[in-house]
Amino acid sequence: MNRAGETTGQGVTHLGWVLWVTFLASLGTGVFWHGLSFIAKHTYGFGQTRNLLLYALMGAVYAVGAFGAGAVTRRLRRLMSPRGLLAWAITLQAAVCALPITTTSEWALWVAAGAVSMLASLTWPIIESFVTAGRHGPRMRSAIGWFNMTWMPATVVPMFVMAPILQNHGEWAIGGLVVVNLVAVGALIFFPSYPAEHDAAIAAAHVTDSYPHLLRSVRVLLPFSYVLTSVVTPLLPYRFAQLGVVDVEWETPCTATWMIVRIAALVVMWWVPFWHGRWGTLLLGALAMAGGFAVIVLAGSLPLLLLGFGGMGVGLGVIYNAALYYAMSTGGAAVEAGGTHEALIGAGYAVGPLIGLAGTALGGGAVVVGFVLALMAVSAVPAVLPYLASGGRRKPIDWIPSENGSEEASPKGPDH
Repeated sequence: MNRAGETTGQGVTHLGWVLWVTFLASLGTGVFWHGLSFIAKHTYGFGQTRNLLLYALMGAVYAVGAFGAGAVTRRLRRLMSPRGLLAWAITLQAAVCALPITTTSEWALWVAAGAVSMLASLTWPIIESFVTAGRHGPRMRSAIGWFNMTWMPATVVPMFVMAPILQNHGEWAIGGLVVVNLVAVGALIFFPSYPAEHDAAIAAAHVTDSYPHLLRSVRVLLPFSYVLTSVVTPLLPYRFAQLGVVDVEWETPCTATWMIVRIAALVVMWWVPFWHGRWGTLLLGALAMAGGFAVIVLAGSLPLLLLGFGGMGVGLGVIYNAALYYAMSTGGAAVEAGGTHEALIGAGYAVGPLIGLAGTALGGGAVVVGFVLALMAVSAVPAVLPYLASGGRRKPIDWIPSENGSEEASPKGPDH
C-alpha cells in the first residue's frame, strides 16, 4: 500500500501507458467533436442545418452508449476483460475511419460519425476507470490532472493540422485516424486485464458528506456546458464568415482558443488543491462558461469572439474537472461512474444542436442565446438544490499530509 493510503498498489495501471492511449484516442475526439463541422462544410458541402443534425446524431448515440457502458462491460465479462473490450472498440473505430477514404459518398460521413460515437462511448468510461481505480484523494486528483493534460491538448492538435488537409485531401482528416487507432490498440498490451481493485475503506476516508451534493450539482452543470459547446461548434464556420474570416487556415486555429484556455484552467486546478469540496468552484465555472457563450454568439468582431472563447474555456475546464473527480471518487472509480459522466456529456452534445436548429430557424443568433438563457434558468434550480440540501456549508475536505506537512496535491509524474 502506498504512503497515507492513497493507492492500494495492487494492479494499478501504469499511468504512463494509460496516458499514451488517452493521447492517441483523443486525436479522434478532436477530429470528430471539434473538427467535423469544418470537414462536413469544406469536403461535403454541408450547410448549418445538416451540420447541426450531424452533431445531434453523434451526441444522442454517445449518450445512449455511455449510459450502457457499465452494463455492457459486466455482461461481456465472461467473454472478455475490460481491456479486451477496449481493444475491440478502438480497433473497430480504426475500421470505420477508413470509410471516407474508400468512398466520397456522404453516407460514409454519417456512418463514420455515428459508429465512432457509439464505440467511443465505450472507450472513455473504461479508460477513466483504468486512470482512477486504486488511486484515492490527492493521488486520484493528480492522475486526473495528468489525464486532463493529455486528452485536452490532444484534441487541439487536429485543429492546427486539419486546415492544409482540408484544402487538399479532406477525406484524410478522418482517414488518418486509422493508423492512430491501431497504434493505440498495440499499447494495450501494457494494461492489466482489469482496472485495479478500489478499496472501499480507503476511498471513504477521502470522500466527505459534501461530495454527493457537489456531484449532483455538477451533474446538472456538466451537460449544460456541453450544450454550449455543441451549439457553438457546428455554427462556427458560418460565424467566422459573418465576421469576415473566410480562410480555413484561420478558422480552426482561432477555434482552438477556447480549448487552450480550458487547458490553462485545468493546470490551475491540477496544481492548486483547495478547489475540491468548495461550492464557489462550481459557481465560478457556471458564470464563466455562460458569459463566454453569450459573447461568442453576439460578438461583432474577431477580438470579442476570442474573448468569449476565453471565458467559456475557463468555465468548461472548471466544470469538467470537478465533475470527473466527484464522479470517480464517489463512484468507486468504476466503469459505471465514468459511463454516467460521459453519458451526460453526450446528452449535452445532443441537445445543443437541436437548440441551434430551433434558434436559427426562428431568428438566428439572438434567438439561440434566448433559448440557452431559458435552459440556464431552468437548470439553475436543480443545480442549486443540492447546495441548499447540504445546508450551504463547506464541509471539511480530505487532507492527507505529506512528509513536509502539506497536502500531497501537486503532480508527481505519470509513473505512480
